[in-house]
Amino acid sequence: MNQMSGSNPNPARHRPVARKLTRLAQRVLAAPTLLYRAGLGWIMTERYLMIEHTGRRTGLTRRTVVECVQKTPEGGVIAASALGEKGAWFLNVRDAGRARIFHGRGRYDATVRLLPPAERAAPLTAFAAKHPKAARLYARRFRPPGEPETTTLADYPDKAVLVEFRPERG
Repeated sequence: MNQMSGSNPNPARHRPVARKLTRLAQRVLAAPTLLYRAGLGWIMTERYLMIEHTGRRTGLTRRTVVECVQKTPEGGVIAASALGEKGAWFLNVRDAGRARIFHGRGRYDATVRLLPPAERAAPLTAFAAKHPKAARLYARRFRPPGEPETTTLADYPDKAVLVEFRPERG
């Protein structure tokens, strides 16, 4: 093959670079979980929380760091599933009905409550007011073509999936 054509006669030659980038990306994405597991979750601020849940199929303990949409008066938190009802952590906690939450310096066992659409607007609006850039970014998942870029997550309460984690008492 001609070197000038831009074709690569041996595409396998570049796979080790891709594998290294994938490993690096995995380590970067795992960093927040490692901080929580090391007892340093407070570094992530109260904007994030780690959900420890049990896998539906494997029964193994899984950990996922998500953004806290709102703290509740009862001491719990509300989190949004970025992948909607398809997110693995969402499916796991929905089926189990409970999870362990690591938030700031605290941790607690929690029961799970899926917020119905009628209850989603207030937390989404509060989140959008406090974090407008993040709310616009998350809204891209739901924004139809031609919709203004100024819409936020609060504009889609019927599509956003919110989960409330309530501390277990007793």
